[in-house]
Amino acid sequence: MREEAHALGQALLGHHHATTTANPPGRHVIISRYTISYSDICARAGAEHLTRIVGSFLGELAQWCADNRYPPLNSLAVNSTTGQPGEGYDGAGGFKAINWATEVEQCIRWTGYPAKMP
Repeated sequence: MREEAHALGQALLGHHHATTTANPPGRHVIISRYTISYSDICARAGAEHLTRIVGSFLGELAQWCADNRYPPLNSLAVNSTTGQPGEGYDGAGGFKAINWATEVEQCIRWTGYPAKMP
């Protein structure tokens, strides 16, 4: 995994922990409470220059999730205008855009992520 993907993964792990701690998912999940824009996650990772090309790095993170049988942590990163992931989400790590709503909810509810990227 490239350094940028690792940094984005760490930022997403921190975001996931913070948002699910502040808003524990209940019976019904309001997805927008948990997602984060590409520009915000890149800023948190110290990689603002990646905002427009973040997809390939998030794809590496998706593969890491698939390899570890985790829900796709990259599903939390979305376009700020649409509130949904971009084209690069589809197929990354074997995850499918058509299943994004289910996959992001699984991610939100998942408690098995490590605190730090390996």
